[in-house]
Amino acid sequence: MRIRKVYILMLLIFCISAVSSQDNTEIKKPSKRDTAYNSIATTQILNMLKQGKSPRVTIQLSFNYNIGHLDLAANENTYFRAADFIGGSNFGTRYGYGASLTGKIALHKAGNVRLNITAGYNRFMSNFVISESPEGKVSYNVFQGSLGIENNFTPQKKFKPYIGLDFTASMIGGNAVIKTDSTDFSLKIKNAVRFGVSFNLGFEYAFNNKVGFNFGYKLTHANIIGKESKVSTVAGETYLNDNKVTTGESIPFAGWKQFLYSSFYTGVNFYFGMKNKK
Repeated sequence: MRIRKVYILMLLIFCISAVSSQDNTEIKKPSKRDTAYNSIATTQILNMLKQGKSPRVTIQLSFNYNIGHLDLAANENTYFRAADFIGGSNFGTRYGYGASLTGKIALHKAGNVRLNITAGYNRFMSNFVISESPEGKVSYNVFQGSLGIENNFTPQKKFKPYIGLDFTASMIGGNAVIKTDSTDFSLKIKNAVRFGVSFNLGFEYAFNNKVGFNFGYKLTHANIIGKESKVSTVAGETYLNDNKVTTGESIPFAGWKQFLYSSFYTGVNFYFGMKNKK
């Protein structure tokens, strides 16, 4: 009788253990607090995981406002004085405007280092900001081409800050009017080729994979190499005459002068081969 009770008790214990084991092996349903992914990520998340692609080529069209420095700033910064201009003390002007077209070519896959090829035009006028001086006026046309290197810090992002250095070749010429009591004297400044450098920094912001805008600052020293002063054989004409006269001969409009100016620019960019990242 006691043995039967023991068998019955053992059977009950076995059954309870089996049921308990089955309960523990059941798959638990994910709870609301479960942080594991149980489905494919959304398209938005997948796009965030994709790598951006820097542009292979960028075309930048910019318009700029120029401010002359040193000898490109007339006396009192803006005022044209005939005596100083004739004596070669300065170029007789300061402010101007211009435009440029730049092609930026990525030199490697990452796109940080870019080769810049630029064609530009700048005009400086003694009466661009202020009214014309009673002593006369002068203006210069500067046609410029440059070749340089630029470092773009985040070429795969929408916001792209950069810094660069260009070697420039400029053709500088112009016209002046010197007023006297009796009549006005018109003077042509013959075109002259000068070589220099420009330092620039700024940023681009891409609206999409095709179009963006730019804003920046450039400092240009246009006549480091090629300075020259000589007398023209044609009446009513003069050379740029930006070199120091070392001989005993007196040359009108000649003196050691620096064609140095700042440009604040902005414009539109066109991108080719780019995939943007925020």
